Amino acid sequence: MNQWIASTNRLTLVVITTLCCIFISLTIQYFLYNWLAVEMRPAEIGIGILAPLLIASAVTWYLFGLIKKLEKLEIELRHSISKEKEEVYLATINGAQHITNNLLNGLTLVDMEIRNHPTFNQEAKAHFNELRTNSKTLMQQLSSVDEIHPDKIRKAVAP
Repeated sequence: MNQWIASTNRLTLVVITTLCCIFISLTIQYFLYNWLAVEMRPAEIGIGILAPLLIASAVTWYLFGLIKKLEKLEIELRHSISKEKEEVYLATINGAQHITNNLLNGLTLVDMEIRNHPTFNQEAKAHFNELRTNSKTLMQQLSSVDEIHPDKIRKAVAP
């Protein structure tokens, strides 16, 4: 129903609603006058047409305007929520970068201590340096994501 309303212009909706209201008004009036066994006069038929014409068209015009305003507000709200999620993501990334960089700097100190001990396992030392370099590279890739979307973020740090 919302899609149909969105694809239809305001004047069309007003005309359709008004015609339906006039039809319903005349039908009720016809059955009521038949039930009471009273003859309908032209003035009463005119009122049966004029009242829904004025009321239904005005109410429909106003309601359609309200629906359009609500749709606009919904779009603004969705945009606001999206923007807030983006800000939370960026703050999280900045915090993670800070923590990771502190850790990497601490690991540099560990690397300097390893160099002071020539008997340290060289294979473990190479693996340690590879992990440290890989972590730094992944953190840079993660912080360079331009579009904040789950798939893009996963691709940035995928092995």
